Amino acid sequence: MGWHVRPPHYHHLEEVETERRMSNREIFARLLRYLTPYKRWIAIITFAVIVTSVTGIASPYILGREIISKYILKGDLYGLQAIILVFMGIQIANWAANTIRIYGLGKVGQSLLLKMRTDLFSHLQRLSFSFFDRSDSGDLISRVTNDTDAIGEAFTSGLVQVSSDMLSLLMIVIVMFSIDVRLSLASMTVVPLILVAAILFNSKFRAAYRMQRTKISTVTSKLQEGISGIREIQSFTRERDMMEDFKTANLENFQASLQATKVWGSFFPTIQLIQTLGTGIVILYGGWLAFNGMLGPMEEAIGTLITFIMYVGMFFGPIFDLANFYNTVQSSLAAAERIFRILDIEPEIKDDVDAVEIPRIEGEIEFRDVTFGYRPENPVLHNVSFHVKPKETIALVGPTGAGKSTIIKLLCRFYDPQSGRILIDGYDVKKVKLKSLRRQMGIVLQETFLFSGTIIDNIRYGKPEATDDEVIAAAKLVGAHEFIEKLPDGYYTKIGEGGVGLSVGQK
Repeated sequence: MGWHVRPPHYHHLEEVETERRMSNREIFARLLRYLTPYKRWIAIITFAVIVTSVTGIASPYILGREIISKYILKGDLYGLQAIILVFMGIQIANWAANTIRIYGLGKVGQSLLLKMRTDLFSHLQRLSFSFFDRSDSGDLISRVTNDTDAIGEAFTSGLVQVSSDMLSLLMIVIVMFSIDVRLSLASMTVVPLILVAAILFNSKFRAAYRMQRTKISTVTSKLQEGISGIREIQSFTRERDMMEDFKTANLENFQASLQATKVWGSFFPTIQLIQTLGTGIVILYGGWLAFNGMLGPMEEAIGTLITFIMYVGMFFGPIFDLANFYNTVQSSLAAAERIFRILDIEPEIKDDVDAVEIPRIEGEIEFRDVTFGYRPENPVLHNVSFHVKPKETIALVGPTGAGKSTIIKLLCRFYDPQSGRILIDGYDVKKVKLKSLRRQMGIVLQETFLFSGTIIDNIRYGKPEATDDEVIAAAKLVGAHEFIEKLPDGYYTKIGEGGVGLSVGQK
């Protein structure tokens, strides 16, 4: 057998995904599918939003046009008491609707977060070994945690808030025009400036947040390596080097975050400046109208102008919220794109459409002209052929990297060969269902990973339904029963992730 070895080549995760950038519409469409199961809650939230908007819009009108103009300036104390009760009733309704809205948003947002994280983790569990060979575990962790958090934030505090703001804007504009068309048109003169600012900053936001998401995933990767490899790091006194690597990744993340902050820091003050300009125009023009008696008697003009200035402030309030949401949504779109690009990756190893259950394995194994490489252009195995009879014990002997472990991985179909066939009891492993194959295979790897929990749980990991007696019998078979019994709690002794608390031999 001519065996040649070349270790698998590792890439950053971005390099193994499609380079196609998803459009905002495509991302939103996929995100909205996650909201479908919560239609009832969305209806409740929508009703609460309407109540909140209506009561919020009514307050300035009652305060300026009724309380100030009709009662305070005219000295009508009895009427003032009555209108104050109405005003307080509106505020209570606003409070109740806001409470429902906030709770509903939290419930829907957290439910979406739960579903998305579950989908992402479940999909990762189905992906093939080759995917993980090319991926950074820290980057994957960042996508499951940081990126989903960004999306949850947008949906919890953003999406319905935008709907509320849009409704509020519409109602504010209607009320403003019903009060005075001239002042309304004056306040609208700055709207084109806001639209221009949003268009100019759009591409900058998306690029900045995409880079920020990539850099924070690199920090997570370095952190994961620093914790998982702490024993090796300290054994070879590489603490300083590891710290420098982490510092570099952290600095790059800092610079990417600072760039995103700069973009936002330029956009938000621009909107504030435009608002100040709009308010100034209304005050100046409204004052001129009032002084010239064009807003009615002075007591009415004062109430009208106060009401209108309050509405102008409310008009720009939703615009501020929309600008803030625009910042949040750009971050969440970058995060969602990274998540969907993972979900769009198809497992390389999966059941064939005609796959069958393999019966109880007798043990006949045959490799027929198998060629395989972790990178196809650099094969590890060249036209390997051999035959093993049932119950026959064999040993694969060769130098490190010769492909001994690779043969086992191919046998369990963790990878598929580039050419040739692998048969077990006459069944081509590509034609049998993966679960029926792997649940009958027992592998003792060079590096055994143990999960946090008890020893008995780890032993029965491959067969959760195994009884305690079966677990003990298996431990005796490999010579582990004696040392397990000597542990403080025997088979129920808790161990840390990776088998912390056990020696290498005990693992």
